[in-house]
Amino acid sequence: MAVSPIAQSGMTTATSRLAVAANNVANAQTPDYQAKRVDLEERAEGGVRISQIRAEEGGAVPGQSNVDLATEMTGMISTAGQMKANAQMLRTEEEMLGLFFDRKA
Repeated sequence: MAVSPIAQSGMTTATSRLAVAANNVANAQTPDYQAKRVDLEERAEGGVRISQIRAEEGGAVPGQSNVDLATEMTGMISTAGQMKANAQMLRTEEEMLGLFFDRKA
């Protein structure tokens, strides 16, 4: 069965965003750590891809990290919602293909 490239790209980028956010939380107490952010861009064929993972500038007290746990947690909640939406899209596609193949049989 074909997998929707749009939903698949959404799941892939969401997974990367969660990994980066988890790394930020893990390093929240690391001196001079700069929080990382995932920048996305549209793909010509539909969906998204990671354009870069960059260090977030500023906001840090010298010698401390600039990780804001509230920002990380709200980002993770938002990303989890995106993953659920893309997973539902994949489930719906699978159901539709199953119905199509049942009719052909």
